[in-house]
Amino acid sequence: MSVTLRKATINDIGELAEMNKELIADERSRNPMNINQLELRMQTWLDGSWSAIMIYKHDVLIGYLLYQQRTDEHFPDQRIIFVRQFFVQRTYRRRGIGREAFERITKQFFPSDARVMLDVLATNPEALHFWEDIGFTQYAIRLQR
Repeated sequence: MSVTLRKATINDIGELAEMNKELIADERSRNPMNINQLELRMQTWLDGSWSAIMIYKHDVLIGYLLYQQRTDEHFPDQRIIFVRQFFVQRTYRRRGIGREAFERITKQFFPSDARVMLDVLATNPEALHFWEDIGFTQYAIRLQR
């Protein structure tokens, strides 16, 4: 076991916002929010229906996952876990750590019968490759004009 996990608390908002800022840069998102705005958004999410998991390697915080449990709109008796953000520090990537962290999070924190869904920005082909490599398949393609 090379990573340890724990559920985030309100005390983690500063660290979560800092990592979220790095994620925004890495995925080449058009999100213009500054750290204070990201902290406020993260606090609103954690005070609401969202949960975050902190990822550590040798007691060093290296990433997080932000998710929400939802109900399937077509089959209300089925649960969906929507992953909004998944981030691993750049220096820890391409070593299997993200894969291990994600698999452990799904086993430890997600209901076993839930489908897991997420969005990947078209500006982030590295993320698309990661998710497809661990078994995700494309469901929809969102277009804009």
